[in-house]
Amino acid sequence: MRHRYSMGAVRFKYEELKALILFCEYTVLDEYRPLFLAWVRRDPSRWSDAELAENREQPGVFVELRRARDEAEAVAKKKERLDGRSGWQEMEAWVKKGRDGIRMWTFAPVTAGEAAD
Repeated sequence: MRHRYSMGAVRFKYEELKALILFCEYTVLDEYRPLFLAWVRRDPSRWSDAELAENREQPGVFVELRRARDEAEAVAKKKERLDGRSGWQEMEAWVKKGRDGIRMWTFAPVTAGEAAD
């Protein structure tokens, strides 16, 4: 089976691979874990551009992975998330250390053979 791609589709895939990665990590306190999970399931659109995962060895430790096309989009997404806007503040009461317990970093992919910046 042959696959045909337009140059636009190939360019999109290349840019997608080069996207920045936003990594968000926090611990939901044991007594609030069921509330948090119900909150997650209540609004799937909040998670449409994210991958949410829970640590298997440390239940309650969650990470979110999101993509950004460039630095400006990464900064905007990070600000939206850390400022508790768009309904994010609701979960802060369930997180160990509240808002201060939500940590977020921006990563850039590293590809073998590329020169370092």
